[in-house]
Amino acid sequence: TGGSRAAAASGPYGAAAGRSTVRTGSGGTFYASRTVIARTGTSVRANWRSFAYQNPVLTARWLGPTWRPITWAALSGYCGYTAYASQPVYYDYGETVVYSGDTVIVNGGPEIPAEQYAEQATQIANVGVEAKVDPKTDDWQPLGVFAMVGEGETKSTNIFQLAVNKDGIISGEYYNAVADETSPVQGSIDKKTQRAAWTVGDKQYPVYEAGIANLTREETTMLVHYSKDRSQQFTLVRLPEPDEAEKSMDGK
Repeated sequence: TGGSRAAAASGPYGAAAGRSTVRTGSGGTFYASRTVIARTGTSVRANWRSFAYQNPVLTARWLGPTWRPITWAALSGYCGYTAYASQPVYYDYGETVVYSGDTVIVNGGPEIPAEQYAEQATQIANVGVEAKVDPKTDDWQPLGVFAMVGEGETKSTNIFQLAVNKDGIISGEYYNAVADETSPVQGSIDKKTQRAAWTVGDKQYPVYEAGIANLTREETTMLVHYSKDRSQQFTLVRLPEPDEAEKSMDGK
């Protein structure tokens, strides 16, 4: 509609309509230190606070509990992870998961074909696609609201609101601020590997993945599979609840 197009004329952080801040580059992984990742998180949240302060109606689209972070202890207990592992497994792309040409090395193990690794993510996501769940009535544990940014970026127009149920099914929403569009998210967690993957709407690709334990962090690397033979590393940054962003801007 005409109103939708007008809303998309200027997305969060001044992004121009018809353009995305997501870089698609050559793909693969790259090493980013914890300091660099934390610095990215700080910059993204600062830009988000300014946007949230100026757009209270838009940022209030999700209820308060949706924004709250969860600890690994609470998440593992909720999902029954103690039956599989007592310790979290972190997927730090570019560090513990490394793309090398057409192969992937996970935690220093043997190389596996990159296509195989991407197919695994697709299979995990499809469990959630095929699950019969109701995002509105089922029992869901919020994981938070996250902004996705590419290497060197500090502003995002790609926002994920994620939640999980006790069976490890992932649900939520994806908000594309450039197009001013919201789409459902569906996916799952492979409980044995603690690897989470999800898709958006009715599209098979891209497939987004992260370690479920990584989603308890303030910021973390993630991987996006655009196809079975093209994947790229990004960063997910946890965003503060709009009320908290407003308080920060007001200096209260």
